[in-house]
Amino acid sequence: MAQTPYRDLTSQDILAAHISGLQHDINKMQAVLEMKTAQATGHVLTPVADQDDPTIRYRIYEGTIRNWLDNPTPVIYRNGVQVNPNEYEISPAHGVVVFHDQQNSNDTISADFTYITNTSAWRQSIDGSIGSIPTLQQTVNRHAQLFANNPSGVEPFYPVSGTYVSHFRRDYNPINSDGSANVNSHVPAFRILVYGNTIDAFPFPVTTKTRFSKAAMKLNSASTDVPLRIGIYRDSGLRPSELLFQSPVITIPAAGGWGMVDIDWELEPGFYWIARHDGATAYYDGLNQVSAIPIVKFNAQTFLQDLAERPNPHNFYGGYRATDISFGDMPSTFPESGALFQRASYCSPWLVVA
Repeated sequence: MAQTPYRDLTSQDILAAHISGLQHDINKMQAVLEMKTAQATGHVLTPVADQDDPTIRYRIYEGTIRNWLDNPTPVIYRNGVQVNPNEYEISPAHGVVVFHDQQNSNDTISADFTYITNTSAWRQSIDGSIGSIPTLQQTVNRHAQLFANNPSGVEPFYPVSGTYVSHFRRDYNPINSDGSANVNSHVPAFRILVYGNTIDAFPFPVTTKTRFSKAAMKLNSASTDVPLRIGIYRDSGLRPSELLFQSPVITIPAAGGWGMVDIDWELEPGFYWIARHDGATAYYDGLNQVSAIPIVKFNAQTFLQDLAERPNPHNFYGGYRATDISFGDMPSTFPESGALFQRASYCSPWLVVA
């Protein structure tokens, strides 16, 4: 990890360059954290009036909120009337206004401005995906509970009408040992980026003959309305092959939410692939990888080694991804360019049992 090579200063004058270096580091951290902003209206500034020279009092006014933006330009008011910018200099970063002339001690100086808050868009995104740092242990416990439930889980899987079915793991128990509902059976993921003209296909086992009445997808957000289709591909040697079904186009507004279309489709018991074909770049909600059915490669030669530190014998994937597939009708045969892929979270398509 690279670090700026700061050193403890000896007794010497603080130079402008010293401060500038710190400011540059702060700006870099703000960029990484994607700091959020807010607006303040009518924020009353406090005059600096403790100088020994009375002639320079009531010229400097400070906000209790600092770190203003310079765009949009802050607006300064005196007793509720906007002040001509020629009357003052402003330092938005420090939240300070310096008037060229002394102001009346009875004047109320206020400001409208946009400022940097103590909230990080990046942190909120991480919180939404894996939980906040204070609840990290809760997340670990939730995952541990998920895996602890697997040995006696519900397998085969018999979904009733209204069940949303995707590529989530079926080997789980919806009931805890104390009889309460297992609300931690699956782990969601949020704001998962996928580019337009992408087809993702995921494992889709069907235990019994099942009829589906809706195809659905959950959009988090996008810069434009998002068209997409959901399809079912036949399996051929653990790879999607022939297209059996595609939904009508589902269009979800850019603001996000669930998009659904009515369908009437029945599948015989077997192993299939549920696929999503995107018409625009978007952020979706879906499944964390710990809750998705894995496609696994196990290497016994790696496993059977008498070592103090155990090597990882697993390679695992979430499905197949094909990119640069122009949106429209889904390909009648899954693209040869499609390859196994693995992510921490997946943009999961859904079918609803009739």
